[in-house]
Amino acid sequence: MGFFNFFKKRKVKNEAVNNKDDRKITEVAFNDRQARMTFLESNCEIITAADKQILESRKEYEVVTGYLSDIQKIDAVGKEERGEINESANRIINLNKERLAMQHTPPKITVAQRYAIEQEEDRIEDEIKKLRENEMYKGLVEQDLKVLEDERDSLDRKINRAISKTEFNRKILVIATVFIVVALIALIVARIKTENDVTFVFALVVLFGAFCAGYFFLVHRKTLADLKVNEAKLGRAITLINKTKIKFVNVTNVLDYNCEKYHVTGSEDLKYNWAEYNRIVEEEKRFKKAEQLIEFYDNDLKNRLKACGVADAGIWLYQCEALVDAGEMVEVRHRLNVRRQKLRKTIDYNNQQKKSAVLALKSFVVKHKEYEIETRMVMERYGLTNG
Repeated sequence: MGFFNFFKKRKVKNEAVNNKDDRKITEVAFNDRQARMTFLESNCEIITAADKQILESRKEYEVVTGYLSDIQKIDAVGKEERGEINESANRIINLNKERLAMQHTPPKITVAQRYAIEQEEDRIEDEIKKLRENEMYKGLVEQDLKVLEDERDSLDRKINRAISKTEFNRKILVIATVFIVVALIALIVARIKTENDVTFVFALVVLFGAFCAGYFFLVHRKTLADLKVNEAKLGRAITLINKTKIKFVNVTNVLDYNCEKYHVTGSEDLKYNWAEYNRIVEEEKRFKKAEQLIEFYDNDLKNRLKACGVADAGIWLYQCEALVDAGEMVEVRHRLNVRRQKLRKTIDYNNQQKKSAVLALKSFVVKHKEYEIETRMVMERYGLTNG
């Protein structure tokens, strides 16, 4: 670099030798190589870092200046051309708002649910109808099954009562028979021992026994007949229950399969998912259309700005509001001026840091000529050569 031509000169101006940094240098024990190398490398790093920051800041400064120049060109555009620019900008703003609103409406169905519907999209309405019909059929079958099970339980109770009654009748018949036999035997014994006439009593006992036997026989027969009828009814009820259970299991399996297939809990759930699926598909179509329109108006706006001499037309696609709102444009110009001021401040600061490091190195060489070669080697390592 040009400011290191002091290697060709053995004398420097007094200002370089007597500056404040030089007074600090003389306080360092440069006889220690580690301290000397730290000093040289530190200043070289300051110079290279400052050069890099200055270069980057100047490039950015040119960019910002270019933006301000573009604003002036936009402000100088004729009324008709500006109207066309604003129209394109407004369309981009509105389309971006619409697209943003779509992005803020999250889907209310899962990816798996959407995929399942997508696979059966052409027949999904029929599937909803079948699912609803199966749900209704399952409800009817459940009702029939409940009625049949209630009837079965009622017949079970009747049969149990009939069986109990049959056992009771049998016991009563046995007791009556024993009683009659005992009574007849007693009458016979009394007739033999007393020789009294017991014919009338004997006839009454026989008549009573015949009456009891006939009554309980008829009751027992009717009970057995009722038992037989109820057992037949129970058999039919059980058969119907078994058939109905088969229907119930089949329709339940179909429902469970379809619910698992579409990841739903029932027909209403599937109907809701179908409506949500249609909303998402329609939204995606509108989103895609908005994307295409945005691309069209983006290109239109860029072409119109380029035609006005704007160097970086693309940047205005992201700040269309400034094109249609004078107040926003003032804010943009203000922000750019603030950025330029900060860049100038950064450049000035790094120039000062670089100048101080350069003076420190010059002073070091003047006071310590014995380390000139060593200094040159360190500087070359950092790319700081004579220019």
